[in-house]
Amino acid sequence: MNKLRIYIHIPFCQSKCQYCDFISYDNKDYLIDSYIDALVREIELSYTLLKNKQITSIFLGGGTPTYLPSKYIKKVLSKLSFSNESEVSIEINPETVNKEKLIEYKEMGINRLSFGVQSLDDKILRLMGRIHNKKTAIDSILLAKDIGFNNISADLIFGYPLQTLKIYESTLEEIMKLPLKHLSCYSLSVEKNTILHSMISKKMLPIPNEKLDREMYKLTESKLAKNGFNQYEISNYAINGYESQHNLGYWKQDDYLGIGLGAHSYYNQQRFHNSNDLFKYIRTIKINQLPHEELENISLEEQEKEFIMLRLRLNEGFSLDTYKEKFSCIFTEKYEQIIKKLKDDNLINISSNKVSLTDKGKDFSNQVFLSFF
Repeated sequence: MNKLRIYIHIPFCQSKCQYCDFISYDNKDYLIDSYIDALVREIELSYTLLKNKQITSIFLGGGTPTYLPSKYIKKVLSKLSFSNESEVSIEINPETVNKEKLIEYKEMGINRLSFGVQSLDDKILRLMGRIHNKKTAIDSILLAKDIGFNNISADLIFGYPLQTLKIYESTLEEIMKLPLKHLSCYSLSVEKNTILHSMISKKMLPIPNEKLDREMYKLTESKLAKNGFNQYEISNYAINGYESQHNLGYWKQDDYLGIGLGAHSYYNQQRFHNSNDLFKYIRTIKINQLPHEELENISLEEQEKEFIMLRLRLNEGFSLDTYKEKFSCIFTEKYEQIIKKLKDDNLINISSNKVSLTDKGKDFSNQVFLSFF
């Protein structure tokens, strides 16, 4: 039975964060019922795509899935067949969960929680537009552990305007005291059409400092390593055995199906996404049509480029044998000149049948990836 990963998008939020450019809304609660009905129907209409597939992971993201009453999450998950071995994750804003909700999540088969902590400094949280504070974040994680969740992750953002190295170091030290098995630590990306971009453009906040950002990245690597968290991807760290199986599936080019508004899919060497228009998404499903757009067949050459880029994001990189088996050519011969330059610049390692980024290469990963395109 072929394996499949599922992403489910819940676009509703209590409040839109300053830095967020995801498809999400804090003013369309009146559409929640219609949207959940559409999600359920989309799963039903996807029968042929789901048939004879083993769902190995499910990820409920957003938006803020936990902003919704848990009955809606249960209604959606009940339409999918997955086993106790499947990794089932939900993104959580600490302010939107309580004991009752967490117990209900556990009962419906959710076994991995991903808390959007972002910072444990109240001033920075207010700047980000987060609705929770430090105490709420800590209390929610401890509550989840008490209820019996063992696989708990948290997200952090570094490089935010006015976030000093000392402030970020304090967040790292405090987050390490919590019962977490996984951490995602993201360098801030200032995206257009966000409140943050507008504030920086108007000089209400300073432009993020690139040098400070790199110092924070190095501090993250050092602090987490000392506390038993192994870096397995550029932005992700885990206690052994608790790596995010869902995200690993993306990086290893597993098939995945996106359900919901704007959700992206990679299925049988084809890429497509759902409509980004909330009203169009609901209307399309109401007439029993899947909302898929921009269907693209991925050529072998494109698969190869993506293989290189995605696998090099992982600390383990990729093996030369795997590359040869998948693409019927020898990596070191095809890219001889590019490899030489990258090695001369100390950006890439090739040894013992393995290709991976150096520490310096992680800092300039986009430059490395572009070399192969």
